[in-house]
Amino acid sequence: MTWNLKERLLEVSGAMASSTNNRRGQNGHRVKHGNNNHHLQGKTGRRANSLTEHEIVRRLEGGRGRGSPGLRRRFIVRLATALHSYGSSASRTEYLIEKAANRIDVEVNIAVFPSLILLDFPVDEESCAVGTRKETHMLTVDSELDVDKLGRADHLANHVGKETPLLLAYWRLKAIATSAPEFGRWWWRLLGYALSASMSAQLFFDGSLWDGLLALPLGLIVGCMDLIGAKSSLFASVLEFTAALVVSTGARVLCFYITGVQLCFFSLVLGSLVQLLPGMSLTLGVSEMVAKAHVSGTSRIMYALFSALQLGFGISVGENIIFWAPAPTPACQPSGMSFWWNILWFAGFSVSSNVLLNARLDQWPGMIVTSVVGYIVSTLAALRLTSNTSSVIASLAVGLTGTAYSHFQGDLPLVMVLSGILLLVPGGIGVRGVATMLQDDVLSGMGFVFNMLIVGLSITIGLLISKIVFPAGLYGMGKTLANNKSTLATQLEEDEATDSESGSDEEDMAI
Repeated sequence: MTWNLKERLLEVSGAMASSTNNRRGQNGHRVKHGNNNHHLQGKTGRRANSLTEHEIVRRLEGGRGRGSPGLRRRFIVRLATALHSYGSSASRTEYLIEKAANRIDVEVNIAVFPSLILLDFPVDEESCAVGTRKETHMLTVDSELDVDKLGRADHLANHVGKETPLLLAYWRLKAIATSAPEFGRWWWRLLGYALSASMSAQLFFDGSLWDGLLALPLGLIVGCMDLIGAKSSLFASVLEFTAALVVSTGARVLCFYITGVQLCFFSLVLGSLVQLLPGMSLTLGVSEMVAKAHVSGTSRIMYALFSALQLGFGISVGENIIFWAPAPTPACQPSGMSFWWNILWFAGFSVSSNVLLNARLDQWPGMIVTSVVGYIVSTLAALRLTSNTSSVIASLAVGLTGTAYSHFQGDLPLVMVLSGILLLVPGGIGVRGVATMLQDDVLSGMGFVFNMLIVGLSITIGLLISKIVFPAGLYGMGKTLANNKSTLATQLEEDEATDSESGSDEEDMAI
């Protein structure tokens, strides 16, 4: 039987009120026995049903119930799955789960990998008293970024056991999981892909107005392929190669047969594929490597490089299919448009990125402000400094702005920072480098790929500096350094301190 949140809260509130009045009756002050007691319970139920949902939630939030050990463990499992599914990093997920488990009195050991979560619930004295056994959970989880649900799940993890009691937190987590994405409709996805392709071709890749216009249908094709990949895991495994092949072939046809205007092949291709470029995965992977999460960091970096290889190989094959057309120029000529046109392209790209990230409308102002700061700082720094130095300064500005805004707004800093990172990711450089390498120019291609890694490291360093400026608790640094560096001697000393009083002859001999 399916109940909505309000019906559950009404029943719980009525039960709490009835229990309170029954206890008062047992003390001999308020309630009489017999028919009067039945009449009072009915009256209490009517009063509970007359309460608004806000009043019931507020009343329930004042409760101190912790729930059964089984319910607390199940909530921790569901919360870890939600955080990882919506795009939380490995270190952030481990940090939040450990803090939430500590507040609701659950002992848990957690390890998060790119597509796997390991949760171990050891047995303690309280758990044994109620029959709860040792549990180990190995969860296979697919991660897909959804900043709306990620922000709500992160907020819930920070408040469960404090302002939010366990039962209410469990229902809110279910509401988050079952709610539809903010922009989950297929037409929103297509609009986001098409608009981002058109805007990024002019904003990032020196495209002209004609490049932006023709990138619109190519981005629409990529969006259709992404929708197909969401339905078919087999097609999703070759999505990057197939999309790059189709877009590259289409761009070559357009550049060869449309002779009245000057078109740039790489502006069309990279602009249309901008949402598939691996810069975000590369940056997050380098960030996790710096945070000592070597397994997840290495996996993200290898995934980013493999995606770049697929995209570059698809571009090279699509370019060679149109064998009768002359080879495209490796660099695009500047469009010659005024810098103020970039404001329009930037606004369109920000809107499309927020749509594809499934951001709530109340998250848009902070994400746009962070993106504006990152773009302005990056543009000004690039006039006098090298690309690596400007990336560090721009990412530092993005991190400081996003974290400061989220600190006063109460949202997750990662949500605000992501929109700024999308303007700084180096994925396009890597894909162009792979395409150059496949044209037998191995030295130049390796230079492009190495530059991609350096720029990704520069962005990570800037974000880490911003973490130092603001409290680490806003981000979460995973396990503490003392726990990570625990030695065998320290563990044996802890065994001697905690287990010597057990009374077992074997344990006394061992210690």
